[in-house]
Amino acid sequence: MRQGLYDRESARVPFTIGIFVLAIVIFAIDAKTPLEVSVCVLYVFVVLLASVAYRWTGIVLVGLGCEILTLTAHLISPGDPWAHWSLLDRAISVVGIAMSTLLVVRNRVATDALRESEAYLAEAQQLSRTGSIGWRDPRAEQFWSRETYRIYQYEPDAAKPTFAMMIARTHPEDRKLVEQTIDTAFRNRAGFELEYRLLMPDGTTRFVQLVTRAEDQAGRVSFVGAVMDITAARRSADELQRVQSDFARVSRATTMGQLVASIAHEINQPLTGVVTNSHTVLHWLNDRTLNLDKARVTSERILRDGERASGVIRRIQGLLTKTPLQTGDIDINGLIGEVVELLQTELRSRDVAVQTELAPALPRFPGDSIQLQQVLLNLAINGADAMSDVTGSPKLLLIGSRLESDGDGLIFVRDHGTGLDQETIDKIFDPFFSTKAKGMGMGLAICRSIVEAHGGRLWASPAEPHGALFQFTLPGKADADA
Repeated sequence: MRQGLYDRESARVPFTIGIFVLAIVIFAIDAKTPLEVSVCVLYVFVVLLASVAYRWTGIVLVGLGCEILTLTAHLISPGDPWAHWSLLDRAISVVGIAMSTLLVVRNRVATDALRESEAYLAEAQQLSRTGSIGWRDPRAEQFWSRETYRIYQYEPDAAKPTFAMMIARTHPEDRKLVEQTIDTAFRNRAGFELEYRLLMPDGTTRFVQLVTRAEDQAGRVSFVGAVMDITAARRSADELQRVQSDFARVSRATTMGQLVASIAHEINQPLTGVVTNSHTVLHWLNDRTLNLDKARVTSERILRDGERASGVIRRIQGLLTKTPLQTGDIDINGLIGEVVELLQTELRSRDVAVQTELAPALPRFPGDSIQLQQVLLNLAINGADAMSDVTGSPKLLLIGSRLESDGDGLIFVRDHGTGLDQETIDKIFDPFFSTKAKGMGMGLAICRSIVEAHGGRLWASPAEPHGALFQFTLPGKADADA
């Protein structure tokens, strides 16, 4: 924003020359014509020309110059300068020039204020990476701010923005979603919020969020909104989630190492006793050292050490399946929403889309939200793994809820993978049975134990036309209390 006499350097010299020449020509004509001819009124055009190149201070100076030339020409023009009608005519011209100058200055001040406001707005949009956008027809011309041009990487004023230009920058996998969303918004005459990807000419991918509001103008709907470049925020969130995921893996590995060391320490002592006492029994049962009483005592020690080892195993089983539930009232739809949020980065890295089908107005169900969240996470990740080899069709994971006729709540996870045969379904919940090359076969077994501890049921079935469907139920409060 310039604060000098002239509005822009490129207009300074040519407009100054033009103003000077025009003023001199008008002065010369005015000085040679009789006083009855008001040529000086043409100075209004000089003032208007000054408004193009100068700021308000320059316009005022030009107006004053025109007034001086008008009065000077009055004194040297042919005729009596003090005649009544000559003075009246010249006074009207002076007032006209002054009023024109005042109006031009007022308009110029308002224009400068508007430009300054637009400049601040453009700078704020650039800092926030937010552009403005508007359109009246879903497929026709649009209205973009300069920041919107920058976000979509088009040259400002090179061409009028259109819906086609927007779609051309949209990632091919997201174009159908954008088109359907905008078409639906125009049909419903309602604003929308949409997050999608852009594929830039250099091959980079950026993330934007489009937020719009519908406006009804004389029966015709139009949309005004903001488009925000959220690439940095999205990448930061993904990086944070990746770090958290890595930290969780390290934490699990550390915990597992500590657990294994603890188990080894606890089991090692009774097993060592079993081995030692077994050798002792054999010694006392030898023909040369036969001693049945000592052999009996040693055998009892073997039994005791075996029971100690068995007790360790039982405690591990209790840790995995018999932990007392931290029961509370659970919002099933809220639980599903939390799991979907946790899975966003994981599923995006596998090119898996997630969709929810949530039953409205579900009651709350008693249960341990942490354990049930782990069950749902395990089922969802298994579904994503089942689609790892899928090509040529969408990788869609469907998670939903519904209320059963008996009042139980049901949660389901459906994938579009290769599916399950009957033999696999019969074994899939057995401990140590896994369909994965590196699977341990404990995830689904633990999931079923958690669901059954809640009084529910977990089962699997084939999905049509392909894929697998996992479902589990949670009893309502009445059943839980009974």
